[in-house]
Amino acid sequence: MSDEQRLHEIIYLLRQYSARPPLKFPTEAEIPKLARRILETAKGPKSLWTKWSSDREDVIKRAADVWIPLDDLREALNVLPGENLTATDVEQRLNAVRSELGGYTRGPDETLKEEAFTAYATEKAKGTEFIALLGWMEDWMWGAEEILRRKQTEERQRRIAQERRQAEARLRSGADSPWTGASGFPDLYCRKNARLFRLKGLNKDTSPLAAKFEVFEVKSFEDKRGVLIGRYRTRSDASKAVLEVAYNPEWS
Repeated sequence: MSDEQRLHEIIYLLRQYSARPPLKFPTEAEIPKLARRILETAKGPKSLWTKWSSDREDVIKRAADVWIPLDDLREALNVLPGENLTATDVEQRLNAVRSELGGYTRGPDETLKEEAFTAYATEKAKGTEFIALLGWMEDWMWGAEEILRRKQTEERQRRIAQERRQAEARLRSGADSPWTGASGFPDLYCRKNARLFRLKGLNKDTSPLAAKFEVFEVKSFEDKRGVLIGRYRTRSDASKAVLEVAYNPEWS
């Protein structure tokens, strides 16, 4: 039976007995209100986390996005109304909140943990109270994570650029290579069985069956013509054609 069905059943029963002393309601509108209260009471607690008042929940949800020493967090939470929280209470509720929000595990970046604790300790030493520290750490974490994202982006871009340079050097050295860009040339090149091929993109066509690329065998990067191998819809199809041609003496 759903909650709404239970609610209607309770309303029906209360209406049956409302006309019988000693149960009497001032108005008809009071019956649904009382039924709702009875239903909520019958269902019991909505959560197994019985120590967590709304004030404590507000604090732990904010703390889920920052790095704060658990002892300080527990001490602050125990000032708020509710049963005494143990270190395990706080740690496990923090883990649960980080898992609940968004439906996946979240939380502050692990690489910032030590730096965050150092920043927290420095600010705490000034005499800043906990709730102000929490807000300060939220701002600090936002700035630190933004700096970290930019650093990671720059490192990724440098790594990609280095990988491209290495791939081009391999291509130019004569080694077999997949489709690779060559500085100063708009098309992609690959080398198979010591033979050089160029992949040229065709003008875009709205038809899904239209060819998107054409492949040429060329003598060098500067060769503007070359021998047409074929036209293909995907780069994968072009690569398969190159493999067939590269080891076929009739194409030499």
